[in-house]
Amino acid sequence: MDYLKDGGPDEADARSLFSMQELDPSPVEDQVPDLESGDYFAKAVDATTPKRDGAQFSFPKLGLSGHRWDYWLSAIQRYSTYPPTAFFALHVANTSLIPLVTRSIPSSESYLLLTRPIYQSIPLEHVMLTVPILTHIATGVTLRSIRARRRARLYGAETRQQRYLLKSWPVVSLQSRLGYLLIPLLGTHVLVNRLVPLHVEGGSSGVGLGYVAHGFARNPLFWNLYYMLFVAAGVWHIVGGWAAWRGWRVTTARKGRGEGSSVHGGYLGYMESQEQQKRRRRMWWIVNGIAALGTALWLAGGLGVVGYGGKGSGWEAKNWDELYKNVPVIGSWL
Repeated sequence: MDYLKDGGPDEADARSLFSMQELDPSPVEDQVPDLESGDYFAKAVDATTPKRDGAQFSFPKLGLSGHRWDYWLSAIQRYSTYPPTAFFALHVANTSLIPLVTRSIPSSESYLLLTRPIYQSIPLEHVMLTVPILTHIATGVTLRSIRARRRARLYGAETRQQRYLLKSWPVVSLQSRLGYLLIPLLGTHVLVNRLVPLHVEGGSSGVGLGYVAHGFARNPLFWNLYYMLFVAAGVWHIVGGWAAWRGWRVTTARKGRGEGSSVHGGYLGYMESQEQQKRRRRMWWIVNGIAALGTALWLAGGLGVVGYGGKGSGWEAKNWDELYKNVPVIGSWL
């Protein structure tokens, strides 16, 4: 007893234990949240709960469902792909599969004319293509901006220099890179086949497979390279996107900055089991195999038949020459 009164080690241990018992408990999460996708901000702060000091990393909720902006933007981005996918399925049949079967451009033109009113009428074209594609691009950029601001707030990056050093913008996945690559490629396609004919002739009624074949014959090097890149990027982006909607993260999966090859998903050194690795490899082969097959079929009809159709003749060829010459920037050497 005298030893305790003198402040011996037992008394010191008792005081240390008492001080530890007075510490405020801190929450411990079972799983590490995905900071890039916004899972860290899933729980909302109740209005009756007293706020702690410090920044609150959350975005306002919308409506009675309690979902945040990124939830609705992700939903809009997903469903905006449905109409263009239906159009591209129809377009690949007209511009590739049917020519591949008929082996003749004149015979294939009649099938193209049958379906042209469906997607080249003023309301349907914008409903199926213009509005959904622009919406898809805008929501994708907005989502990346939201996640970049969340990451910057999380780590206290306030100035532009701090955000630059932090590299707050999410890592660009293969799916996003293909999407950004498609923007100028698709823009060129629309310019040559829709906007220029609309400006010169008042419409694109004279634009068909013969017009495309005429362009290949005028400058085969440019159009072959362009067409291969355009088709490959488009098919891989579409197939990869639909795989992502099904939960097969092949083109959308990305590694965090500075992660090694043994880490998948960026969860603080999380290691995949052999079964998960096999399943991921199997998904990789399936998705890329479908994309490769779709690209090969499209190019077989597009380049193998339409690309070798040759130049047109007569007044029709003169009109096509005039259209190609009126393409801005690159028209002089098309």
